[in-house]
Amino acid sequence: MEDNNPTNAQGSKLFLVLGVIILLIVGFIGVKVLVTGKSYKVILVNAPKEAEADITTTFTWRIDGPPATINHTSVHYGIVSDPGEKDLKAKPEDTKYTDFVKDFASGDYNIPLQFVGNTVMSTAGTYYFRAHALIDGKNYWTDEYTMEIKPQGYSISVVNAPTSASVGLPITITWDINGPPTVVNSTTVRFGPESNPGVLGSDIELQDTTYTNEVADFIKGTYNIPFRFVGNVKIASEGAYFFRAHTVIDGKNIWSDEFQLEAK
Repeated sequence: MEDNNPTNAQGSKLFLVLGVIILLIVGFIGVKVLVTGKSYKVILVNAPKEAEADITTTFTWRIDGPPATINHTSVHYGIVSDPGEKDLKAKPEDTKYTDFVKDFASGDYNIPLQFVGNTVMSTAGTYYFRAHALIDGKNYWTDEYTMEIKPQGYSISVVNAPTSASVGLPITITWDINGPPTVVNSTTVRFGPESNPGVLGSDIELQDTTYTNEVADFIKGTYNIPFRFVGNVKIASEGAYFFRAHTVIDGKNIWSDEFQLEAK
C-alpha cells in the first residue's frame, strides 16, 4: 500500500538531512585533526607571575598526546610581546622571543611528559613567554603569558642558632646577607629579654627596638656581601631572649625574622 502521509515523508527527509550533516561534521573534525595535528597539546602547568633578577626562575609545562619521541621543547621568552595564536609553521626563530629555557632544548624525550626547566633572567622588566615543542616537524605553542622580573633585593636571615644556652658560656649564631654584590660596614645580631614582634621595616633603626645587647664580632669593618657571618656571644642572665640579625645597606635597615632562646 502506498504511504500518502506527508508527515512521515517529511520526517524521513529530516532524518536523512541530519544524518548527512552529522557525517560531514565528523568528517571535517577528522580531517582537521589529521591535517593540523591538534592531537598534541602543550600546556603551561606552573610559572611565577614575578621573580627577581639573577635568581633561578622555574617553569613547569606538559605535552599531551599520542606517544612519540621529540628532540626539543622549551619555554621561549623575551621583553617584546608576540601576541596571537601560533600555527604549526611558527618556528621559535620566527618569533620575537630572544631567549629560552635550555634544559630540554636538545635531546630525546618520550611524550606525553611533564617538564620542569630553569633559567635566570638578569635584567629587570616585563617578560613575555610561551612553552613550545617541536613534534614531527610541527611547532606547538601555548598561549602567551607575562611575568615581572624585579631588581634583586637584599635580605638577611639567621641560618643557625641555638634554642637554649647556658649562662656565662658562649653561643654561636650564623646569619647570611644575600643580594647583589656590595659592601657593608656593620652587621650584628641584636637580642634582649623583650620581644619586638612582627616585620621590622627599613626605617626601624637599632635604637627603635627594645633589644639591649648584640653580637660584637662584625659591628665595625668592611664586609663584602653576599656572605655568611658566624658570631659568638655570652648570655649573662637566665631567662628568655629574643633576637634578630641586622645590617644597613644603602641607608636602609634590613632585619631578619625574630627568634627565641632560653638561657639557664
